[in-house]
Amino acid sequence: MGIISSCYKEKFGIPRQPGLVKSAIAELHLNKQFGEECVRGLDGFSHLWISFIFHETHQQGWHSMVRPPRLGGNTKIGVFASRSPFRPNPLGLSVVELLAI
Repeated sequence: MGIISSCYKEKFGIPRQPGLVKSAIAELHLNKQFGEECVRGLDGFSHLWISFIFHETHQQGWHSMVRPPRLGGNTKIGVFASRSPFRPNPLGLSVVELLAI
């Protein structure tokens, strides 16, 4: 477990589509209970899968229908047809490039 520090500080500053960004840098800070032994050998990989919790939306609950920004916010679609963080469970998954340990 740990905390991700992103270069994006505001919710509306985060690009909705990853292809729109050339490079976005973030850092994963593991909890102190995980020592250096936990990451030994990780530098041999180019990418990592990061599973995370949408902690800022979890308390608000989920919505079956959402209005995605890419549709101008005017059209409602089902939550599973979107990338909305307001889902029945607060879990997310991203693949990231490993730059350094």
